[in-house]
Amino acid sequence: MKPPSRLPSRRNFLRLGFYGSGVGAFGYGSLIERRLPRIERVTCPLPEKHADLDGLKIAVMSDFHHDDFHDDALIGGAIETMNALKPDLVLFPGDFISDDVAGMDALVGHFRKIDARIGAFACLGNHDQWNAPEGVRKQLERGGVSVLINASTELRSPDSGARFVMAGLESAWAGRPDLARTLRGVNGDVPVLLGWHEPDPFDTISDGRVLLQMSGHTHGGQVCAPFWGAIQLPSYGRKYVAGLFGGDDARLYVTRGIGSMGVPVRFCCPPEISLITLEAGSGDANHA
Repeated sequence: MKPPSRLPSRRNFLRLGFYGSGVGAFGYGSLIERRLPRIERVTCPLPEKHADLDGLKIAVMSDFHHDDFHDDALIGGAIETMNALKPDLVLFPGDFISDDVAGMDALVGHFRKIDARIGAFACLGNHDQWNAPEGVRKQLERGGVSVLINASTELRSPDSGARFVMAGLESAWAGRPDLARTLRGVNGDVPVLLGWHEPDPFDTISDGRVLLQMSGHTHGGQVCAPFWGAIQLPSYGRKYVAGLFGGDDARLYVTRGIGSMGVPVRFCCPPEISLITLEAGSGDANHA
């Protein structure tokens, strides 16, 4: 299934807007900023009843779009950096490709190098589901990544042994996400970490077991204007652009992503490797 006709207009907007902003800015965004990922270390407070998950570390990386510009140096370096952070768990919340599943071939080799105590998990993005959901899934599994498509799995903290669930939903834009069905087999009050490509449907979650939703999709805008922010944002990604949101009951983290789409440029919006640490008794969340 191909994306609706409005999607190319976003790509064209990015192209026209950025090419029109000056050759110098384009050179900086293409040759420098998009190749310098920033580590975002985030503390996510835990409710008292889930304090036994204290210290669990989750690395998040999203929106590779690896068929667009195939930057193996960027991805290889990002995986090395992520491994050095010593995460317990890795989550990839989708958009591994833009259009062509052949872009997965190189990613598989990088993913095989992931070092996380619990493992690596993924859900699919709108581009993955529009173009090659089965192909992307099979390639991810070849790379040692467990794919959760309206599915969940129970895991344990490697330090405390506390139970939690890792769940993943289909894309809100391109699939049929079904949280109730996904969590049907979850027993009792086991907390849920949720991968869902698009961030804005966070507002629709009413299941109190969901502790943290992790999303991508927005690219943080990819091309941003100083003192203004994102110039153009996609459907299902216009309310929550980047960072940590939510309150005591549930939180949402949105990563700016690692790749680029439409133009090989990021401006005032560097690529991101996220490390989220769950912390008991931390009060307000902080984002360093």
